[in-house]
Amino acid sequence: MTSQDRHEIRYQRRKAKREAKRVANAKTFDEVFTFENLWKAGKTCCTDVRWKTSTINFEFRLLTYIESLYEQFLQEKYHFNGFKYFRTIEHGKMRDINSLIIHDRTIQKCYCDYMMTEAYSRTFIFDNSASLPDKGMDMTLNRLKENLRHHYRKHGLQGGIYQFDFHGYFASIPHDRAKERLKRHVLDPKLYKIGCQLIDDFTHLGGIEHDLKHPHGVGLGSQVSQNIALDYASPVDHYVKDALRKKGYARYMDDGYIISDSLKELYEIRAFLIEFVKLFGLEMNEKKNVITPFKDHSFYFLKMRIRLQEKGKVTMKLSRNSIRSMRRKLVIFRKWCDGGKMSADDIFKSYQSWRSHAHRCDSYKTVHAMDLYFIRLFQKELAEWDKYFKCTLRAKWNDEIGWIYYTSNREYKSKIDELNRTWYERRMNGFVPLVDRWDWYSKQRSKSAQAFDYLRSLQKDFYKEDD
Repeated sequence: MTSQDRHEIRYQRRKAKREAKRVANAKTFDEVFTFENLWKAGKTCCTDVRWKTSTINFEFRLLTYIESLYEQFLQEKYHFNGFKYFRTIEHGKMRDINSLIIHDRTIQKCYCDYMMTEAYSRTFIFDNSASLPDKGMDMTLNRLKENLRHHYRKHGLQGGIYQFDFHGYFASIPHDRAKERLKRHVLDPKLYKIGCQLIDDFTHLGGIEHDLKHPHGVGLGSQVSQNIALDYASPVDHYVKDALRKKGYARYMDDGYIISDSLKELYEIRAFLIEFVKLFGLEMNEKKNVITPFKDHSFYFLKMRIRLQEKGKVTMKLSRNSIRSMRRKLVIFRKWCDGGKMSADDIFKSYQSWRSHAHRCDSYKTVHAMDLYFIRLFQKELAEWDKYFKCTLRAKWNDEIGWIYYTSNREYKSKIDELNRTWYERRMNGFVPLVDRWDWYSKQRSKSAQAFDYLRSLQKDFYKEDD
């Protein structure tokens, strides 16, 4: 027996072991589409969207709707209700969004959470982390830092990073090949049939030119399309990880990178991948298909500017486009707030969401400057808010004007001195201090609502007598 024969025997043994494990972990239709699973999926779909009228009506009749969906699946009478198509602009780029009504979203969530995500993720590499439980952007960025530090310990600043991006990734995935990959993961005939139906439903997408002979494209905003997109480029992942043995590699949906100590090797890999992805009906984005040396250069990944410095430190800062975009949004939010189109609470939540994203970076000064700009725009709303707005500034509560935000004790003292100096003038001009906000004080003190209603009525009578 030759060495090649022994390698083949070991390979067949490993392949048989993987196949046995796949069959043992495969789920059936009765295990996935149970009444309990559909109810949990429907309840989860209502999370964070209970302000919508459709969600309120769905959750109010949840048991009735779930029973109806369950009967439709048992009798194989379920029909897709179509997409709601709209367009949005993200960082100056027009995107086509196709959302689902909550009934169809419940079906897809049950199918993905209790079978599809688990079946697909078994074949994923560890660094394929988008839209997966216990993974996401934080893990991807942390792994990138680890890979850069590992590269520096072995090679210093020698080499560089190759970044690739697929052109129109979601819109270019062929349906027939997506079904072929679905068949590898789903063994139950009923579940496979439902998966094919969910893929065929994407022929009703808006914003895409459909070719009925060769249908292609999966929509943004669907959990099924996210799983398909994660799996479809897996051959690229396994080629780089298994064949090339590259440790510094990761893919976040359609964005990926490869780290190497040889720029020549990266150019060879790029030339191969450009032709390799064409076998799957994909195409590389020429503008984002770039190679960047580490020495004296920084690169952008997931809207962040990253740099490997001379001493091995990895710095990660917000991209300038993200900062400019947020400043423009705040100006628009100010106009919407004045016109009653958007509430102050929604504006605060939107800005805090951006700050949470910014905390991933080494951009304290940038965030501090943005906090100063935000507080200057919404000073009145922040002063009257019920609680302290988390930011890089300090704040104290004042009974007359509410929350005072300041950067130093000297600044706070000057503001208090200004209040004391203008105390008489402000009251002569009809100023009403915030100490009279009885709704706020009723939440802070242990008093009954009836007592504060009585105090409020006394306050109104007192001011009537003055008039």
